[in-house]
Amino acid sequence: MRRKLAWTTRLFDPLRSKKNRAFIRFCMGDFARAVFNGLITSYLMYIYVPTKDSSIPVLLLYAAVTFAVLRGIGAIVDAFIDLWIASLSDRSKNPAGRRTPLMRWALVPWVVSGALIAFVPIQSQSWINTVWLGVIMVVYFSSSSFYLVSFNALSGELVKDPTQRVKVFTIETFFFVIGSAVVSLAPSLKNIFMGLGFSELAGWRVAFLLLAVVGGIFAFIPAFTFQEKEFVDFKPSYTPLLASFKRTFHYKNYIILSLGYIFMWVAFQFFNTALLYYVTVLLGQSESFSTVLLMVAIVVGVASYPLVNVLAKKVGKKALLVFACSVYVLVYLAIYLHGVITPLIGGMAFALLIGLLIGFPISITNIIPSAAFADIAEVDEIKTGENNMAMFMTARSFVQQLGQSVVLIVVPGVISLGNSDGNATLAGVEDTALIATIAIAVALVFYLFYEEKSTLKYISDHSLSSKAIQPPVSEKTQEGKP
Repeated sequence: MRRKLAWTTRLFDPLRSKKNRAFIRFCMGDFARAVFNGLITSYLMYIYVPTKDSSIPVLLLYAAVTFAVLRGIGAIVDAFIDLWIASLSDRSKNPAGRRTPLMRWALVPWVVSGALIAFVPIQSQSWINTVWLGVIMVVYFSSSSFYLVSFNALSGELVKDPTQRVKVFTIETFFFVIGSAVVSLAPSLKNIFMGLGFSELAGWRVAFLLLAVVGGIFAFIPAFTFQEKEFVDFKPSYTPLLASFKRTFHYKNYIILSLGYIFMWVAFQFFNTALLYYVTVLLGQSESFSTVLLMVAIVVGVASYPLVNVLAKKVGKKALLVFACSVYVLVYLAIYLHGVITPLIGGMAFALLIGLLIGFPISITNIIPSAAFADIAEVDEIKTGENNMAMFMTARSFVQQLGQSVVLIVVPGVISLGNSDGNATLAGVEDTALIATIAIAVALVFYLFYEEKSTLKYISDHSLSSKAIQPPVSEKTQEGKP
């Protein structure tokens, strides 16, 4: 039993005692991120672009196009405001910290807009619904930016050692995965409420409301209980926004990682948005079976955390990213070719197989990229003497979100391809899988050019030189040591 639990002890070694407990509270913010991300990415379009078998009324004029445009505008607003927030956070002189005060201000509008995004005032097609949804989306994306830009920057600052950093992001990812498991219950919650007499639309809305409250509780904990100034030696950066943004792209490795990250998340956006359609339209299973698929992936993913940490040390972050993207290519291509595979093994077995195969890659792509970007941010801090972690963690998201805004506009149109009433079609759902396959293959190519060793060597050399120039410990101090 001790051997089985040994990896958890090693995982928390760099953050023992008080700091360990505080960091666990901090990581709960990733639970909240998973809940809201799941609601908006995986389930919101199912409400506003329903399938032909759904009893949900079409609520938007030109539903697929309108929803796509609103999502795209929201993502563009999110991308540009992220840069401003990153600069604001890096340059903050707030004595309570550079990050947590912004998280506190953003909490209420983030949670409220995340719940209200499933509600519109008119229960049929209306331009009023379009305006309402547009306003709520702007509030949602803006407030989530204030919270998450600050949260991401702080998570990158807590640990300096690149090896320990992977362990830190593993703990954070654990909470993200648990949050993903909780939000995957949304279709089941909707079915429960339908069993109580609610309409399908009302069932979805109550599910959104309950999950937003749960996410809000977990977002509250790091914002108000984590004392940033106790664990981070922060000082404001004085580099202007545009100069700080441009400086991130002076690093070749950062550009390569960012490009790979963009295409990887474009693929994820297609996959996550269409997942419920894959399960119902392509594989012929019930909506609630998507929960089973996700739970299988989550269990496999969590079980593989120790392996990700071990392999990150032995083979490096680059090798893991290349492997994960290779598996994604195979899985997405298999979904596109479902017509060949499903008759052989059945829709249910195919769905379970997807869950089994993507579990380990999900662990890799949730943990490794953030650690790799934080490594490069540390190199910049060593060279310049300024900590611009928020800008480094956000600049990659800026380019990524611009790419995703295009995806958000395209996905609903692709899913409803050939159908003017806004409902999803078989050909459209299949095409999302093909596009996801191409995007993840492009990401794989970029990751092949990532030079991880040069980054780690620079950090290691600086660490060794810093230790070498430190003054020796006095004899008095030596005698006073336990």
